[in-house]
Amino acid sequence: MSDQILAYWQAQGLDRLVALYHDPDAADPFHATAGKARTAFAPQIADLVRLHRLVRQRLAATVLEFGVGFSTVVLADALAKNQADFAALPEKPKLRNSRLFQLVSVDASRHWIAETRKRLPKKLSPYVTFHYSAVEIGTHNGQLCHFYKSLPNVIADFIYLDAPSPKDVKGKINGLDFSIDERTVMSGDLLLMESTMLPGTFIIVDGRVNNARFLQRNFTRPFRHDYSRDGDITTFELDEPPLGRHSHDLAALVRAQKGK
Repeated sequence: MSDQILAYWQAQGLDRLVALYHDPDAADPFHATAGKARTAFAPQIADLVRLHRLVRQRLAATVLEFGVGFSTVVLADALAKNQADFAALPEKPKLRNSRLFQLVSVDASRHWIAETRKRLPKKLSPYVTFHYSAVEIGTHNGQLCHFYKSLPNVIADFIYLDAPSPKDVKGKINGLDFSIDERTVMSGDLLLMESTMLPGTFIIVDGRVNNARFLQRNFTRPFRHDYSRDGDITTFELDEPPLGRHSHDLAALVRAQKGK
C-alpha cells in the first residue's frame, strides 16, 4: 500500500470509522464464494480509498451499492462530506433528486444487512437506506444471468457493483444454475436499469471481470469503459450530453464557486 493511499485513509478519518466497524479477529470474506461467511473480511484499504475518493471527486449525489460491508461505511462518509460541500455553496442549483446525498445498499443477506446497520456509526445512519432482496436466475437476450427480485426505486449517479454471491442466486434454467463454483456471477440488473440512467452515470465493478465484460457487450448506450489490473476493477461512464437545466455537474460547480 502506497504512502499516498495511507495518508488519504488517515486524513479522511476512514481508519477511525472502519475501526468502529471491524472485528480484528475476523478471517473469512464478507461474501465468500461458498456463500457461508459469517464474519467480515479485513478491510481492503486501497479499494475503500478508491471508492471514497471517486465519490468525493465526482461529488456524487446518490449512490447505489450492491453488497453491504465496509464499503457502506466509506460511501456514506463520502456522501456526508459531499452534502457539507453542497451546503456551503453560496448559490445552490435546483436539483431534481428525491434521494439527495443518500446511499441505497442492496443485499441478499438479511444477516449482513443487520450486521452493517448495527455497526454503522450513528452519524452516518441517516445517509443509508438498506434494501433486502432475493436473487433469481434469468436471461438477457437469451444469455444466462441473474437479477435481484426487488430493486430500490432510485436513480443513482454512482453505482458500485460487488454482489451478489453466486450461491445467493436461486433457481435453474434448462438444468443450469449458479451452485457450481466455476460459474461466475452474471448480474443483469444494470441492463434493466440502463434505459433510465442519467448522462454521466458512473459504475464501478469490483472484480467480476466476466460480469463486467457481459455488461460491456450488452449496454446499448455510449459508455466509456476502462479496466484496471491494479485493483482488478472495471469502470463505466455514460458519455452523453446533459438532459437539460436540471442536470448539473456538482463537482464543477463546487470548484467554480470555491474559485478553484
